[in-house]
Amino acid sequence: MGLNIKSISIFCAGGCQGVWLTFIKALTKQHKDIGSLLSIKMDASLNIVELIENNPITRLSHTYQHKLLTKIKANFNETEQQMFVASFYCYLKHDSKKDFVIDLDDVWRWLGFSTKQKAKDLLEKCFTNEKDYKLLPNLQVKQKEDTRGGHNREIIMLNVETFKRFCLKAGTKKADEIHDYYLKLEETLHEVLAEESQELKLQLEQTNTALQQQILLSDKEKERLREKTILDQFPKNTQCVYYGLIDNISENQEKLIKFGNSNDLRARVRVHKDTYTNFRLVNAFKVDNKLQIENAIKAQPILAARTRSLLLNNKKYVELLHIDGLALPDLDKIFREIITDLEFSPANYVKILAENKALKKQIEEIQAANHLNELILMKTDNDRLKVENQKLLRKYNTALKREDTVPKCQMPELLAKYTVPPTPAPAAPIQTDQVLTALKKNMKNKAGVYVIAGQTYKKNEGTRQEVWDGVAYQTTGILHKHDLIQNKDGKLISKKKCILAALQNHLEEYNSTR
Repeated sequence: MGLNIKSISIFCAGGCQGVWLTFIKALTKQHKDIGSLLSIKMDASLNIVELIENNPITRLSHTYQHKLLTKIKANFNETEQQMFVASFYCYLKHDSKKDFVIDLDDVWRWLGFSTKQKAKDLLEKCFTNEKDYKLLPNLQVKQKEDTRGGHNREIIMLNVETFKRFCLKAGTKKADEIHDYYLKLEETLHEVLAEESQELKLQLEQTNTALQQQILLSDKEKERLREKTILDQFPKNTQCVYYGLIDNISENQEKLIKFGNSNDLRARVRVHKDTYTNFRLVNAFKVDNKLQIENAIKAQPILAARTRSLLLNNKKYVELLHIDGLALPDLDKIFREIITDLEFSPANYVKILAENKALKKQIEEIQAANHLNELILMKTDNDRLKVENQKLLRKYNTALKREDTVPKCQMPELLAKYTVPPTPAPAAPIQTDQVLTALKKNMKNKAGVYVIAGQTYKKNEGTRQEVWDGVAYQTTGILHKHDLIQNKDGKLISKKKCILAALQNHLEEYNSTR
């Protein structure tokens, strides 16, 4: 037959100690392995701790198994402790749904039913045959060990889960006790789990703290080894540029690095360690012209925008860069590019020669263009003078023919009418240091005139003729006197347009002759 837990159910009711001994003997007889584990002292009281420790709860750690047992021993009465043992034993040895090991005959009185029929009626009403319990009607069981015959009885076997639910649905005093037991057990388990969760959280925090400290120590060791390796590669009298991290921060709370040049890197690092907080060398680069390279680093656009200074012990320290948003590999790349561009090498020498050749060619082209432009302007001015001379000669000859009819006293006045006024000298171009002044909006002074680049003008803007005559400073098209020239017809035109027109005419003449 299945496991008879009559002894279990009876001892859960808090029966006599003799029943408890019967229970232990039955377990030992049917499960020798369990009997060997439950080697406890058979005295008047149940040693619940020894029993459970010999059958440890595998779902809790050793520490919290002890906590659970301690709480059960402290908060549960003897009956409740025995119920816990029985329940736990069933959990260890049987499948709560598949194993039908509890006989209804063993439990209905213990649960407080007056007859077995009433217990059966509740079972059939609330549970399902072949799922929650099984009926075994044809088994003949001897009731007594005598010569009288036996009789058939109906055997109803429950699985462990159904038995527990059946106890709660019984509606008896014992059912209330079992219900209270489960509530207390649930509360106890929750307490243990909460304590375990809190302690595990603390352990995790401690582990994380220890791990972070280990990582920090590891990073410091890496920095120390890196610094030592670099210093070993830069003996005294070796020119270099370098940089290192410091724990000092700028006024804007930015992380900083210290850079510089040296020919005794080891001594320089010692000085920096005394000056700055936790200076550690990150990288160094061998160079042949350390001062030039350092100045180029200071002038590099990206690094120049990151330049910072520190005031330590009333002394200002420079050659500091903030590195927020700038990775150290990117900084290494910038340093190397600066060094490559400036350091002498055959490749750089060839590059410089090519650049000089290109610049020389560009200068020659500019000079040739300027010479051509000057020739065009001189030719334009010469054509104008030829026309003026021709007009002057014609007027002069006309005056001579009229000499006989005009009194001599009126001749000077007559000749003056035909005198061509001299070409006004072009205004001096604005010098480099006057560019910003020229770009500013011109304002009249207290006398009501404009004083610009040392010249006095009545108007800021005017016609080309007014600009040519010195009345206005510039035209509305921002043309100044030195930008204008008179053509052969005496018309004032832009020098730039004059040059472009001349070049266009030459091009058209060249194309027409091909």
